[in-house]
Amino acid sequence: MAALRVALLLDADPKVVSFQTVYHLLKDPDVTAALVEELEARRGPDVFTPTRAALINQYLVTYREIDWNVHGRLTHFRNLGIAHLTLRQLQKSVTFAELGTLVDIVVRLASNLQHLIETGTALHESIAKESRDQVKGVIKLPKS
Repeated sequence: MAALRVALLLDADPKVVSFQTVYHLLKDPDVTAALVEELEARRGPDVFTPTRAALINQYLVTYREIDWNVHGRLTHFRNLGIAHLTLRQLQKSVTFAELGTLVDIVVRLASNLQHLIETGTALHESIAKESRDQVKGVIKLPKS
């Protein structure tokens, strides 16, 4: 499930919203200015830290941590080994550690956006670790 979700969230499909789509939009100063202006109109002035500008910058910095070679192997694994089972031999995959790193990045991106647009949902970066610990208590994962 993690492999499917992470690959989906990072896909570059212009018809759907993904973290990649958001990244490319937030790189545009006109888009970020319009977003900050809209958030100020809807939510009021930017009085808390981190500021909205800092949150946008942190999103961009976090996004740049993605290892796109790992993402490419994850997409190959998803396409041939999970979503569309084929007779073609699976030639690329990811390790548990690599997948864990991508999950961590995606969680931080989601948490960052949640704080930026003030969604009111309760997503915290610690949720991924707590979930991982619960799974480890139920099944034995191979050492990475």
